[in-house]
Amino acid sequence: MNLIRCLPLLPRKQHPNHYNMKSGILFFVIITMLLVSCKKETTAPTTVIKELKPTAPKTECYAYDANGSLVELQLRYTLEGVSGTLNYALAEKDSNMGTFKGKLENNILIADYTFQSEGTESVRQVAFELKDDKLIEGYGDMSEDGTHFKDVSQLKFTSTMPLSKVNCSE
Repeated sequence: MNLIRCLPLLPRKQHPNHYNMKSGILFFVIITMLLVSCKKETTAPTTVIKELKPTAPKTECYAYDANGSLVELQLRYTLEGVSGTLNYALAEKDSNMGTFKGKLENNILIADYTFQSEGTESVRQVAFELKDDKLIEGYGDMSEDGTHFKDVSQLKFTSTMPLSKVNCSE
């Protein structure tokens, strides 16, 4: 019987409900397509991120002034890290005046200090530990050219000249 339906040249007898079934299937397909096409699109919830406005840099000052020596440090916190000025006027030694730029992580300041001493500009790494509103300078083995610490994790913060927090003078 299936063979006869497949041959288009042979006339075949149609079932009386044949067109009703075709109409029903066609109706079902059209309704399904309409329902699928009318399906609401879901969008992911939109999250509004507030733009962070840069805050004004915070400035702190520290100083040591005793036994004929004066060390002054002005520390500015910015979005990029920390920077500031550092001046040494140690008893019976040449003074150094300059600026530094670095990072403060886990209360340890590591920075490159660019300074003038006897008319010559030099750069060396400095380290300070921030502890109880004091900055204590760190010391350790330096590179062969004397500009950077060999291993910052091995620094010793044992300075006998702790810098205490002071009011910043303009």
